[in-house]
Amino acid sequence: MPPNGFTAINDATTVGATVSLIGVIVSLQEPRKTKGPDWSLEFTIQDDFSTNSIGSDASINCRLFRRSLDKFPKINGVGDVALLRDVQLSEWMGRIDAIYKPRSGALVFPARAIPVPELSQPFQTRGKTLEYSHVSGTKVPTTHEQMAAIHLKHAASGRLPEVQQYAATVPVRPAARDRSSLIKDLDYDRFYDVRAQVINIFYDNMGTVDLKVTDYTSHKDLFLHVDPDDEDYVYQSHTWKGPYGQYTIDVRLHDSNAAWARDNLAIGDYVFLRNMHTKISQMNKLEGAIHGDKHRPNQLDVRKLHNPPDIREIKDRQNAYEETRSKKSALEELQNEPRKPSAKASATKKAEKKARQRALKEQEQKEIAQKAEEWDAARSGVNTNIRAAYPEMQTSTISEIVHNPHLKSQSLRYNEFTLPFLNCKHRSRVRVVDFFPPELELFAHCTNDPSWDKRAKKLGLDNSHSKLKWEWGFVLLLEDAKIPPNTVSEKLRVVVTNDAAHYLLDMNARDLKCDSKALKKLEEKLFILWGNLFELKTELRDRGSDLPLPPGDNRLQNKSFDCCIEEYGHQVHMSEKHPTGYQRMHKLAQTKITDDL
Repeated sequence: MPPNGFTAINDATTVGATVSLIGVIVSLQEPRKTKGPDWSLEFTIQDDFSTNSIGSDASINCRLFRRSLDKFPKINGVGDVALLRDVQLSEWMGRIDAIYKPRSGALVFPARAIPVPELSQPFQTRGKTLEYSHVSGTKVPTTHEQMAAIHLKHAASGRLPEVQQYAATVPVRPAARDRSSLIKDLDYDRFYDVRAQVINIFYDNMGTVDLKVTDYTSHKDLFLHVDPDDEDYVYQSHTWKGPYGQYTIDVRLHDSNAAWARDNLAIGDYVFLRNMHTKISQMNKLEGAIHGDKHRPNQLDVRKLHNPPDIREIKDRQNAYEETRSKKSALEELQNEPRKPSAKASATKKAEKKARQRALKEQEQKEIAQKAEEWDAARSGVNTNIRAAYPEMQTSTISEIVHNPHLKSQSLRYNEFTLPFLNCKHRSRVRVVDFFPPELELFAHCTNDPSWDKRAKKLGLDNSHSKLKWEWGFVLLLEDAKIPPNTVSEKLRVVVTNDAAHYLLDMNARDLKCDSKALKKLEEKLFILWGNLFELKTELRDRGSDLPLPPGDNRLQNKSFDCCIEEYGHQVHMSEKHPTGYQRMHKLAQTKITDDL
């Protein structure tokens, strides 16, 4: 129960009401400059951890505004407890936020300084005060407020791994700016607000809705819809009624946005798409996606457009497009005189038509494979923040990779022999159960270090060289996502080379012992990949133990993911173990950690 005068977050639903709130910070954004003179600090708090999931209706997004960064209360990270006095509830695009006003107050209790309830007696007698940071003018916390902070921190402590993983997967909000954009000005991996007309709507059994929308501006990276006046039109689906050219973008809606669109949108409607994330499709085309807000699951980022000036602008561009197309058709009709094509030209056209048909067929197959993969991932609880290439490939288990029957071969005289390795590639659904080296600082290596790169020794280089270069290199221990009952999982060591790590992390290697910011970013990236693995390994090593955990021990909490694994041979000295001079190895390939999907 919240202290007297405070409102439970579940009950903070009246827009315009002034309330006081207290909760544990479960996600945090970097401060950003507003359009005016203020800075904005945005975070989410939650006050109920009994049955609610992290980021559920027991949480609320909070926004504080101050003239300079040093005026904000100091927040160490998720897990701290925030207390807000007299903030106003404001609705924006279906979500209710707690907004800091001039007469509001805010203070933050750092999690590290909050004791367990068993040691809270000194704070109940006013003889001792919890450490806190506050906005100037905020009243000091009362005894009841301090006790509420202590009990909230205790309630959330058992779910700290979930809080950390939730915070790591919350997309960073872009800086405050005008994100309104025409389709012709869109760039990849950005967030935009777009006003457009719905050309078509598609539904699927995964709960998503695909919109095809246009504002009648053209973009070179959109799918090309062939004009009926073009000779290639015969190879295109005749169900498409325009606009022709590269004017239409595909936008996939998820969660509450998809549910709302399914019931409220129709072909021809004008829509406002807020916070649309642009990305590259499987066919290397520009597309958009609008996901649900994990802070407020019922928030809507899609609505019908009713502003007359906005609609009039779209209609004016539509009229200009249709007028240009009409003039083009009339000009081509005047210029084109009927003539009989040569035999060579006919053969060339036939070959080009077959090539186009083949490309369209391949495109359809890839789209089908992509939808099947997404449906399977949603059903199986796979980590969708990890994406791997070749979704059309059949997955292999760790056992199938290790005991590959193709290693057994025969000579021309039918003498059986075993190959040392195979140059092949697999796609597997796995999870990480251990890693090496045990310290993240050692994941990056100096190329001038002879113990890492033998070439450095030959060239006489050392770490005092003026231009030090760094590269990634570490090992993941993987096991299958699903393990049959009463069996011991088979595990596979997978090397993550410099190229593979750069693709996986989207980070350049550097001296992690001297760059704490890069080390923190690496830890956050890997948290998305392996959950609480790092924290668990550190705890076990401090106790003289280590990973992997024995069968039946369920302390490791991470999701399975799809990845590509390449097998190769590493040249070694000939020995009884390696009679051919090659060691069979496996490495990670074309697998990427993403922040939003």
